[in-house]
Amino acid sequence: MVLDVSSHYRYIRKLQDSDLASIALWDRDDEVTLFSGKKFGGDAVMNAAWWRDLLTNPLRIGFAVQTVNGVLIGDAELEHITWRNGEAELRISIGDKRHWNQGYGSRAVWELLDVAYERIGLQRIYLRVKKDNQRAIRVYEKSGFKKVAMLCATGHLAGESELVLMESLAYQYSTLRALRDNWMLTPSK
Repeated sequence: MVLDVSSHYRYIRKLQDSDLASIALWDRDDEVTLFSGKKFGGDAVMNAAWWRDLLTNPLRIGFAVQTVNGVLIGDAELEHITWRNGEAELRISIGDKRHWNQGYGSRAVWELLDVAYERIGLQRIYLRVKKDNQRAIRVYEKSGFKKVAMLCATGHLAGESELVLMESLAYQYSTLRALRDNWMLTPSK
């Protein structure tokens, strides 16, 4: 599903068909996918099906992650949305390595939480992150996520790493929002 957020946010925007080529390119970079995982199965038909599902499935909302100047640097998603329970899983990847460690992931996560809680009324956002991805864990903790469990990786991640289950709750987010607003006014490098 596509949600137009362009007029409200600086670091996330609506996905566009022109974004697919960059996202697919980053998905072939082993350093990028080491922690964020692969999105595509490899062939053009599977890639097109993944993209079409991302744009049309009401249980998924995809976003482009961008610099303040509008340069595409990654993608994010609220997926596995359960509207009745008000929950979704967050996934984010900064694919353009030139923009790593500059605060874009943190800013995008804050904006994604704002969309989840303020715009569409979700109550809980959770995510799974590899336990050795300390950079991402710091971003999530700074954004108000709490560690709630350790998970054993299964499927294509089996045997690679344990996963940390983290969650953010709407009522906790509103408390952190004032702190976030001051921080967000400071531009990234």
